[in-house]
Amino acid sequence: MNKKLLAKFKKTLTQKKASITNKVNSRKLNEHELETGGDEIDTATQSTEREMQFELGGMDTRMKQDIDNALAKIEKGTFGKCECCGEDISQARLEALPWGRYCKNCQEEAEKNSK
Repeated sequence: MNKKLLAKFKKTLTQKKASITNKVNSRKLNEHELETGGDEIDTATQSTEREMQFELGGMDTRMKQDIDNALAKIEKGTFGKCECCGEDISQARLEALPWGRYCKNCQEEAEKNSK
């Protein structure tokens, strides 16, 4: 992969990481705004909201870890290589999911085996 394309992916990954960090920080501020108390419906609504925020936070944390992993691969010179078979991940796949770890075939196989 050429340097210009790597720089493009690095910029995309860095921007996505900043976006996730901002979203997580904003979510933390919103958590403090959730009031406690009220009637049973208010309490149930607040509880559901907290659960959703917790789940979203977990997904963001996993994505941030994947992005950090991809940025480290750029530095090591291994970005764009499938972690399973070692083949190149297609540019189209990396354009869609620059933090992707597997080529299309290995990803499909992993999903098939997880069912």
